[in-house]
Amino acid sequence: MCHWCTDHGRGQVWYENFDNYLFNKILPTPAEQEEAKRKMIATFAETEWRYSEPEFIRNIDFLKERASHGFAAQIIIKEEMIKVLELAEEATKREDSMVVLGHCPCNLVYHGTREYCCIGFGMPVAMSMEIGYGRLPREGLTEFGGAEWRELRNELRKGAKVPLHLVEARELIEEWEKKGRWHLIMGRGRMPLIEAICNCERPYCTYWRNRQVSGVKEYCLKGHFVARIDPHRCNSCGACTEQCQFGAIHTSVWEDITHIDPTGCFGCGICRAVCKRSAIEMVPREQIPVARNLW
Repeated sequence: MCHWCTDHGRGQVWYENFDNYLFNKILPTPAEQEEAKRKMIATFAETEWRYSEPEFIRNIDFLKERASHGFAAQIIIKEEMIKVLELAEEATKREDSMVVLGHCPCNLVYHGTREYCCIGFGMPVAMSMEIGYGRLPREGLTEFGGAEWRELRNELRKGAKVPLHLVEARELIEEWEKKGRWHLIMGRGRMPLIEAICNCERPYCTYWRNRQVSGVKEYCLKGHFVARIDPHRCNSCGACTEQCQFGAIHTSVWEDITHIDPTGCFGCGICRAVCKRSAIEMVPREQIPVARNLW
């Protein structure tokens, strides 16, 4: 298990611990909740729209400081994601919260488009609304030419699902996997509170870039599984090689054999989604000695 499991899992995988989905259990006092709201608004207002600035997003000291205060994420596979959403939905029955689908801020900043692939949960509805309204920069967004906030909010809500139902989420997961989007379970500064699942890809995922480009590993830990190919089923078609965004899959030009490097595999499982021969399985990382402690 990774160190988050040791710290927050109570003997199990940390994101399978139901308590980690309960906002009022992790932040029980009004003072703690108010401070969480203040920090969340500040985080979005001060940083979300600056992801494309190299001097900002590559500031190692800044990233390490944020990581030390609970900004972190880990790759999960499809089956785990469904279980996470089931736990998040159960938490909404205990507290005044809901599961929602919103646009990805990373994609908006880096690509200039709104992709609705971020699932949020865990925060009380009233607080979430305050943060949502307070997060936008006062000077406006160039994409909308400084539009009125009411118009801007309406634009940002197009494509959102409030609430997002589990049956809808299952359909979206299948769609995202085929498109090559991995699943990243996230903490946003209040670990062990689990607050989101990002379904992103290499060019735009800020958390992954913070690890791969800036070297702050805590932003994107490898998952608890590693992909493995059954050589008797595989015909080396190359589909998984094209799908893998981590460079962990290689097809030999001499032997016509496809191989997954377990030390490079992040354990997302999206290679499995395009294998028509069901030749790829996800194996617990602890069963692969060479990758057991590679997070």
